[in-house]
Amino acid sequence: MTLIANKFDIIILSLVKDEDSLYRTKNCIDSYLKTAGPIINQILVIETNRDANYNKLLLDSKIKIIKPGIEFNYNKFFNIALEQCEAEFIFGPNNDLIIQPNCLQTILREFQANPEIYSISPIDRNWHRHTKMYLPNDDKLYYGYDVSLHMFGCAFAVRRSVFEKIGYLDEQFYFFYQDNDYIECLKQCELKHGVHTGASVIHGSGKSNNIADRKFQYTSENMHIQGEIFKNKWQTKTTWKPFKQYK
Repeated sequence: MTLIANKFDIIILSLVKDEDSLYRTKNCIDSYLKTAGPIINQILVIETNRDANYNKLLLDSKIKIIKPGIEFNYNKFFNIALEQCEAEFIFGPNNDLIIQPNCLQTILREFQANPEIYSISPIDRNWHRHTKMYLPNDDKLYYGYDVSLHMFGCAFAVRRSVFEKIGYLDEQFYFFYQDNDYIECLKQCELKHGVHTGASVIHGSGKSNNIADRKFQYTSENMHIQGEIFKNKWQTKTTWKPFKQYK
């Protein structure tokens, strides 16, 4: 498989229903282009609302809007974008991230210098577990698989080659526990993940909650449904295998 070396493909999962949500996605896109334009190959925006109007935005030539025209499914939409990725590295996928200066550059340098790391999450100092109490204010990679510490908000960078080992993301996880499942797949394949304190984002967690369909809102009932799927998948003695082989 031919890869565009030393560049990122960006995946953004978006739901545009009003002006606020439109500009939430726009601000996310702009932060990528402003802070890391030269090392971005393309930005793939997977839009849930087939009627969403992006004409108001001055879209860069690197941006591609994809409207699957089906019910939102977090991992399925990620997989749709993954099919079109060309770059050596992938970053994403939430539309409420604001990328801070040198975030992607720091992650790229770590990937280039450290062949043992396969997946890296940025830090968000607004998240209480990313304060100095838990992670120092330095510029280092901290290995680990704690979803609420080493991965926050399902924002991650990954070598595209990882998907040749873990396969496509499991589409049973349509909104919740997808980050937990991804981490477990990495562990199963002995692929190291970590959080980098020199790569920073601001994540507006839950900003789409009020416009999302009931099925995708943050409720204990919704989380329990997906949590049971996660438990049944990983706590049984069934031999793990990829959801679907990545081609």
